[in-house]
This record gives sequence, structure tokens and C-alpha cells, in this order.
Amino acid sequence: MITLKLSLFSILLVAAPALAKPLLTSSEDTYESVCLNYGDTPDRLIAICTRALQATGATPVQRIDMKDSLAWAHYNLDNVQEAERLFAEMLAEDPKSPLALVGLGWMAYDRDDYETAAESFGSAAEIRPEEQAIAGLGSSLYRLGKLPIEDALGYLDAALAISPEYYWAMRQKGWLLSAEGLSADAVAAFEKVLEVNPDDTNAMYGAGYVLSRDDQWQEALPFVNRALQHKPDFTTALSRRSLILLSLGRPAQALKDGERVIELRPNDSDGFVRVARAQSALGRTKDAIATLAKAEKIVGYDGYLFYWQADLLSDAGDTDLAVKKLETVIAAGDADYYDHELLSVIQLDSKRFLEARKTVDKALTLYPLEPHLMYYDSLILIDEQEYAQAEARFDEAVAAELPVERLSNFLKRLVGASRYLQAVKMRVRYSSLED
Repeated sequence: MITLKLSLFSILLVAAPALAKPLLTSSEDTYESVCLNYGDTPDRLIAICTRALQATGATPVQRIDMKDSLAWAHYNLDNVQEAERLFAEMLAEDPKSPLALVGLGWMAYDRDDYETAAESFGSAAEIRPEEQAIAGLGSSLYRLGKLPIEDALGYLDAALAISPEYYWAMRQKGWLLSAEGLSADAVAAFEKVLEVNPDDTNAMYGAGYVLSRDDQWQEALPFVNRALQHKPDFTTALSRRSLILLSLGRPAQALKDGERVIELRPNDSDGFVRVARAQSALGRTKDAIATLAKAEKIVGYDGYLFYWQADLLSDAGDTDLAVKKLETVIAAGDADYYDHELLSVIQLDSKRFLEARKTVDKALTLYPLEPHLMYYDSLILIDEQEYAQAEARFDEAVAAELPVERLSNFLKRLVGASRYLQAVKMRVRYSSLED
């Protein structure tokens, strides 16, 4: 058994093509022995294990083990469908194979199907309670909302008790703590991994990700730079560094990283979005829109891509198409908070108050405690001439941690509605609160 599986947030980099050489480099080796030991690069293992499985000298248990090696070799070359097919084939041959169950668990985990993942890991743990099954089960149950963070961390600790150098479990502590909003603890968890495994690029990336998510851009950059020094084509790290550089006011450098992401993953929208955002920051919004249009021709519908198309199109004044993009995402059931928020902003800015009312009401049913949605609601109430309600709603938004700087725009809307006295009184009231 081999602990090759990383998390959804980790990237397995493909090894460089091996030099042409015999598949067996030692007279002591056989195709079967090398395959069973997971003892070569993924591309060579595929050839070695395929030959091994064509032979007839292995036992049924050994054949399962060889298929496991072959499946992970395919996975590490991004042949995920073939990997999952092999794991399913293993399970059909032996319904109690822990290797098959764990493999299928990781395939489900990768596509965020945590229910299936938990079932597979749980079955594997009942048969053979080893580190991957236990860690995968705990993490899956946490992501399903069926385990509190303390219990999930307990599962990871149990896995580490079995295998103290199981770095996936160590990193996963960081990711779960990050999901809880415990950023300092999450970064500390990733740094602990680096203390025992200084070359762990996924831990470097994890620390950089958490710091950048909290807008600590300057602090995040060294971690991501370090990861890329070890693995220059670490695409997720390149994408994250592009965002960090953009946020640090270095769009030209961000553009270069985005272009490299496109080279490495030409059929993924991520690199195109990074390039487009950098182009826009460089004053080339027309080019940015063209970049995303090119991406759409390649990848088709993509909620992440459509969001950024809407953002840039609205900046360029093409409100109708921007709204259409977001409505497509919402209709597909792929919308998150940011899609609803951007649609609200676009409709408010273009004075489409009736449409904005429907959008904000729907968003508030999904995210009732979001302060910016409360704020947009207050602006719509001004248009609806419900001035007292608008003021009360703005107060609610501030109590929910809306930045008080939004007061100026709210007061402008009141003045625009000829509510001069109300605006003055509200300004005085907020000034006294600041004092």
C-alpha cells in the first residue's frame, strides 16, 4: 500500500518523461516486483504494471495490489477516469479489498462527493483500520457537517499515530482549521509539516493560501515563491501567486504567471481568468474581455469564468450581457454568495431596482446574515420610498460588520431622494457613535 493520495487542495505534479531505457534495470527485478513496490515513475509504472498483469504467475491478491499501483500511476498522470475504473474493477474482483475501497474513497473525495467518500473509507476502515482510511473518513465526515472540528482532528491524530510521517493528514489539519476560520492555527499546522519535511511544497502552498485568503498578501508571497522554487510548474501555486502579485499592485508579473498557467492547463478557465484580471489592471479591459471570450470557446460553460466575464463586462458598460452571464450561473444552480452579490451590485448601479429587489430577496434567503446584502436591501428601500425602514436596515448592516465607510454612499442616496434632514441627522448620529 502507498500513501500517494493528496487532498482536493493539493496538486500531484507529473514527473518529467523518463529517458528511453529498459523497463527493468536490474536482473533482480521482475515486472511484478517493480509494480508491487510502486517502484518507478508513473509513466513507466503504467507500462511495467500492464506487462505484469498480462503474466499469469501472480496470486489474486498480488493482482489486486498491482492494479492499485497501476491505478495510482494513472491518477498521478491526471488519468482520473482510468484510475477510478481500475479501482472499481478491483472492488468487483474483491468486494472487501481495502485498497479498492480507499482508492474509490479518494476519487470521490476529489470530486467533493464526501458522502460516497465516507462510505468507502468507512468500509475500508472496518476491514483494515489503516491511516488513509481513518484520515479520509474523518475529513469526509467533517466536510459533510457530521463531525465537529475537534473530532475530525482526532481522526487525523489517530491516522498519525499509525503512521507519524503521513504528511497528508498533517496538512489536512491545516485545511480543516482554515475551514473553521482559525487562520493562525492553520498556518501553524502547515509550518509544523515543514519542520519535519522542509521540501513539502503542498504545505508551503497551504500556508500561502491561508495567508492570502486573509489578505495578508506580503506574508503569503514567500511561501508560494518557495513552493515554486521547488516545483516551477506547480500550477495551483502559480495561479495563487498571480493573484497575490495582482493584489500587491504588480499586474505585469501577475500576467506572466497567468500565461504560464494557461500553457500548463490550456483547457482550464483558471489561467485565463488570471490573465484577464491582470490585463484589466494594466488598463487593457478590452483585451481582458477577449481573453475570457477565448476561454469560453475552449471550456464552454464555467461558473467561475462567467463570474469574471460579468465583472469585466459590467465595468465596460455591457450591463445586459453581464447580467445574462450571472443569471446563467444562477439558473444552473452553481451560484455562490459572490454571484448573487455581483448581480445585485450591477442591477443597483444600472438603476434596475425592480430586478435588484428580486435578486437581493433571493440572496437574503440564502445568506441572511451577510452585511453587504443588508446594505443593498437598504438602498432598494430608499428607491421604494421606505426611508425609515432603509435607515433601520442600514443600521442592521453596520451591526453585522458592514464597513461604516458605506455610510457616505447611503447618505448620497437619501439626499438624492430629497431626504436632507434625515441624512443630516443620520450623519450626526454616526459621528457621535464614532466619538
